[in-house]
Amino acid sequence: MSHAMFRAYADAVKAEIGVATTTRFIALAETTDGRFGLFHHSMLPGAGGADPHYHSRISESFYVLTGEVRLHDGTGWRTARAGDFLHVPENAVHGFRNESDSLVEMLIIFTPAEHREGYFQGLADLLADGNRPSREEMVALMEKYDQWEVEAPDTDHDHPHVHGAGHDHPHPHGDGHAPQPHQAPHTHH
Repeated sequence: MSHAMFRAYADAVKAEIGVATTTRFIALAETTDGRFGLFHHSMLPGAGGADPHYHSRISESFYVLTGEVRLHDGTGWRTARAGDFLHVPENAVHGFRNESDSLVEMLIIFTPAEHREGYFQGLADLLADGNRPSREEMVALMEKYDQWEVEAPDTDHDHPHVHGAGHDHPHPHGDGHAPQPHQAPHTHH
């Protein structure tokens, strides 16, 4: 017979990803029999995130708890606020970052789990002590955990006539359809 599994928030494993992002592992693959993974993601003001990418084997969903986060939905960037939700099926392009001057907290859900805690811990390890990992190190980590960066439209859905508003680095333009691998990973996911 199965039994319920409880984990207190304070007991969740915590990964410090660089100096601006903390991810708490709420529901791990081992807890859910690999069915899903649930992570509490906190980003300080101006924290980088994940450039547009896709996963071939997993879907990913975002639920914003506090603050305003920029989410890429495959067609461009939009601002999401507390209570907003984005579901990303397999092979769909997405990304996120905190361009605001406030803390952002959101839940990130992966289905199936695919041991995404290994990815977040790998990022934390690569960025520990101010390290700046090489492009090759980042690509190797992403590919190990089914993450493939792509060129994607840089449209700003909040301001339709502005491209790249608020970006601190350029993003290549794409057609937003079939994902095309891109080998220039952003280091703060």
